[in-house]
Order: sequence, then structure tokens, then C-alpha cells
Amino acid sequence: MHKWFLTACCGFLLGLTVVAADNASVQKVDSLPQGVPENFASVLDPVGASILLDGKEVARFWFLKEWTWKQSPSTELGVNFGKIETGSLVGVVELVDSWRDYKRNRIPAGLYALRYEVMPADGNHMGVSPYRDYFLLVPLEMDDGPGVILEYEDLVAKSVEATGVPHPGVMALYPMWDEVPETPAMMKNEMDQWSLVVQRDDLVMALVVEGHGEI
Repeated sequence: MHKWFLTACCGFLLGLTVVAADNASVQKVDSLPQGVPENFASVLDPVGASILLDGKEVARFWFLKEWTWKQSPSTELGVNFGKIETGSLVGVVELVDSWRDYKRNRIPAGLYALRYEVMPADGNHMGVSPYRDYFLLVPLEMDDGPGVILEYEDLVAKSVEATGVPHPGVMALYPMWDEVPETPAMMKNEMDQWSLVVQRDDLVMALVVEGHGEI
């Protein structure tokens, strides 16, 4: 069984041990959740993925039928999914219970839009992850809706409402080099973190559901 020890931003030990799930699985979801506005429902694939850790459901994901690709994909260092348009909507997640994001910030249960963004290459983010790709969570009622590309500052400001602290709600994305399953599946990334692996076009993404980066 794997364990992570939480450390405060200032670097001292909190003394709290987090025990990782021994097993994870995915179950098919056949319909969108209640409360999804029609403009979202019209572009989302109604077939979703329910994530279970040690038999307990923690989240449900629904992704767009069609994603927004850049005409000229980004080739920046540390960016693996640069063909996704930054600030674009990629799907919706329903958190069944409160959830700790990749920065260990708590996000309450509820519905959230998922938008793609690239972590800034600055000193404030060094060492958090070997990669710069993330999905930012925005409370669904605050999102501008499908077809709208949010600028970085606007997206961060909306995502901060998910955490209640001065940092957006982030879900890390890792590349997955293993054999890709035909349907969404739970696999461990290179950091031994449980991740939902999905493929869109030629992109294979591992969305970290359980695990945190360095602070």
C-alpha cells in the first residue's frame, strides 16, 4: 500500500498520513447527471465513466463529443497535449464527495466544467509535476459554456471559486506510454498515482484522480 505525507507550503511536516487506494476501477455511466444545462448536454457524450477507489465511487466524467484542436500544436517544453486549445472546454466532472486536487486543495462535491490549461513556466510552479498539462475545474454554474475559449486570467479566476483559496482547482495530466485500453480505464502513471486513462484522436491522457504533486 502506498502512502503520501502531506507537507505545508512552508515546508514543515503536518503529521497527517494519506493512504492510497489499493485498487481502482471504471464503470460505464449511461446518462448525463441532473442539473447539466442544455447547452452543455448538447455537446457532451452521454456515455460517461464512473471512478471507484477501493469500491467507493469518487467521481463521474463526461467528455465532449468533439474537442477543439489547435491548427498549430504547441511544442513548449513539458507540454504533451499542445494540440488541445488552451482555455477550451473538454468535459464535465461530477465529484461525488469532496476531493483533494493535485495541489491538495479541497474541492466540494458537485458539478464542474473541465478546461485545458498549461501550467506557467515560472519559479512558483517548479517541481510540482514533470509536465505542464492540466485540466482546471470551474463550478458548472460559473462556466461560460461550450464554444467559449477562456483567457488564462479569466479561467484561473473562475477556477479559484472551486477551491475557495487563491489557487485554481487542478487535475494533472500525464502521458501514458503503456498499451492503451479501448475504453476508459484506471491505470497508474509514472508517479504511481491512480489515473483515468482516456484517448481522444491520437492523444492518450492520464487524468490523476488520486495523488498529489510536490508543494
